[in-house]
Amino acid sequence: MENKDKDKAKRRDLFVFVRQTMCIAAMYPFGYYLKGSGFLAYVVRVLDVLYELFNYFVSVHIAGLFICTIYINYGQGDLDFFVNCLIQTIIYIWTIAMKLYFRRLRPRLLDDILASINDKYEPRSAVGFSYVTMAEAYRISKLWIKTYVYCCYIGTIFWLALPIVYRDKSLPLACWYPFDYTQPIVYEVVFFLQAMGQIQVAASFASSSGLHMVLCVLISGQYDVLFCSLKNVLATTYVLMGANMAELRTLQAEQSVSDEEPSQYAYSLEEQTPLQDLLHHTPQTGYPGDFRKAFRQSFVHCVQHHRYIVAALKQMERFYSPIWFVKIGEVTFLMCLVAFVSTKSTTANSFMRMVSLGQYLLLVLYELFIICYFADIVYQNSQRCGEALWRSPWQRHLKEVRSDFLFFTLNSRRQFQLTAGKITNLNVERFRGTITTAFSFLTLLQKMDARG
Repeated sequence: MENKDKDKAKRRDLFVFVRQTMCIAAMYPFGYYLKGSGFLAYVVRVLDVLYELFNYFVSVHIAGLFICTIYINYGQGDLDFFVNCLIQTIIYIWTIAMKLYFRRLRPRLLDDILASINDKYEPRSAVGFSYVTMAEAYRISKLWIKTYVYCCYIGTIFWLALPIVYRDKSLPLACWYPFDYTQPIVYEVVFFLQAMGQIQVAASFASSSGLHMVLCVLISGQYDVLFCSLKNVLATTYVLMGANMAELRTLQAEQSVSDEEPSQYAYSLEEQTPLQDLLHHTPQTGYPGDFRKAFRQSFVHCVQHHRYIVAALKQMERFYSPIWFVKIGEVTFLMCLVAFVSTKSTTANSFMRMVSLGQYLLLVLYELFIICYFADIVYQNSQRCGEALWRSPWQRHLKEVRSDFLFFTLNSRRQFQLTAGKITNLNVERFRGTITTAFSFLTLLQKMDARG
């Protein structure tokens, strides 16, 4: 049983899958996995740069072609085609922006965030009557990110199936080319470049918002660990003091009275620690009979953990706040345009087109949802630290703990809210508001189209 608990609480790289996704999107260097300065490391770094340049070429040239297509067909009266081109232009411009932002504009801050969380996170709560680990939060973060990444790949690569279904030498992306792309070999090269472009769109979208989702889940898991440590702070103190079985049983009975609420944690699963095991946890450097010193040690550890979580959230806010400010507007516009094109598709091949556009609409909604929902989860968890302290039997040592408890409670009341450009808060209400705004614009666009 003890080995199983240690396995759950062992340290690990929390960002393996999302980092690999960022590497595919050329938003993170493959060289991260090959340390050193030898010949092989040099070759990998050169190939890394070439791969990045190739991805920029693919995304930039497709975005440029769509801009030319919009310019050439402007005023032709085909609003369906015009809006479709505008959708693709916005998607590819955003893809390019994310690559540059992650890889070239703020790579040091990104590395600091990942390294700080990996190096300093607490894998397990402090010794007490119960404990939680990061195992469940880590499992859920992997489940969410893999589901999201696969959905992004399926949704964008689905466009590649359209030319195969039509068998008419069309392209996945209908844009203007200054040459005849239907010629042998030329068509295959153009198709390959567009296929790479779609893969890059999927990887870039999945990486940008997927990392945000993983960070929110893992930080919420850290809040769970802190919550458990706080409510067990007196139990930890008694263990450091070298309390006997009778004292531990009395303390546990009093704590259980105020700790009966189910589902106290966002992601973690709470497990009970046998009292017999607590007797074996007494450290060599304990404080026999000295409650004040033992309490100070256990409580300071909780305070330091809380500061670490807040510092990680501040780094996350610095990195993502500018992105999400633009993202809210982009998602609003895309939802409006995709819904409009879906309602306008009336051609013979419109079924497959509507399925593809429907996938885009669902992915856009899914992306906005995970951005707002997981930010809301972090906000809710940030409010609960003070509450956790009062789950301990504090009344037994009111005189000794009162000032520390009040000080921590006052500081923990300042909830942390992730924002979009420090203008609007990211929460479920923001998700609903964005959808409402998007479909208000859709109604306006449909009225403009009806007037000719």
